[in-house]
Amino acid sequence: MVTDRLTPEQEMHRGDEARRLLDNEVLQEALDAIESEVVSQWEQCPARDKEGKEALWQLLKTSKKFRRLLVGFVETGNLARENLKRHEESKLARMGRALRRA
Repeated sequence: MVTDRLTPEQEMHRGDEARRLLDNEVLQEALDAIESEVVSQWEQCPARDKEGKEALWQLLKTSKKFRRLLVGFVETGNLARENLKRHEESKLARMGRALRRA
């Protein structure tokens, strides 16, 4: 669904769902715990273990990207909501002008 073209209503719904996830304390605690554990393991990883350090680095980047994607979905949903609101207001204004002319 991420690669498909979404309607504004779908973008709003996705944004609302993403907001719920970002507001979910348990999810945030889990992500914080993962990131903290990965950083701790990375710090304890021997310098000669380049593959291990790289794998841990990728895990950390993935966790942070997950959060950024959710924030992006929220922002896109908010923009879609504003655009729909403006579109509706514009439509109502045109109808009002048409009625006044009639």
